[in-house]
Formats: sequence, C-alpha cells, structure tokens
Amino acid sequence: MVSLDDHENGGYYWFLYPLLEQLATQTGQMIDLYGDAEFRGDDLPVLRQTLVEACRLVADQPVRWSVYVGTSSMPNATPPVPPWPVFKEVERSKFIKLLDTLIAIVDRAISAGVAVVCKGD
Repeated sequence: MVSLDDHENGGYYWFLYPLLEQLATQTGQMIDLYGDAEFRGDDLPVLRQTLVEACRLVADQPVRWSVYVGTSSMPNATPPVPPWPVFKEVERSKFIKLLDTLIAIVDRAISAGVAVVCKGD
C-alpha cells in the first residue's frame, strides 16, 4: 500500500491534483483523498502515463519546494483573523521514490491483468 496523504500533510497529493483532474477526465476515475477509484484495462496505461508525466514535473523542481494545500482561517477569533494560504514542503527525492513505487504497482497490474484500487478515507 502507498499513501499520498501521509506525505507531508498532503503536499504531494496537491502537487499532483491538476494531473489527477486530467486523469479523471480521461478515465472517469478521480484519485481523491476521501473517495475510491479503480483503474483496470485500458485505464491502466493512462494512469501510468499520468504518473510518468508527474515524474517529469517533479524532476524539474528544486530539491525541496512548497506546495499550496489550502486556506486556513480563524473567523471566531477576537479580533477575527483573515484567511491565509497554507503551504506544505515536499522533497523531490521522496516524491520520485513515491511515484516510482506507484508506476511499479501499475506495471504489475498491467502484467497480471488486475485492477489498481485507490482508497480514500
């Protein structure tokens, strides 16, 4: 099992998010932190290509960089605190290792003729 959510509180997932949206458009399956997705048959090479593209994007990044993961706010504070962006640091070598593991899983699934299942919370 591999987890995108365990890595630096979501920075890895949110960096991949635009690619995951494109993947969902192509396959009808969204890798989501809270929902499930299942890739099989013709969708597996599309998933693999998405991961390969992610590797290319990650390889072009610095050794460490910050990824926007959302907005935080404290509306009930006195006085209220305006919303602020939240960033999480990710590490290129860890990210590439994660993606290599995912690609290997997809390759095994293609060879064995089985599905890759992505589980949310």
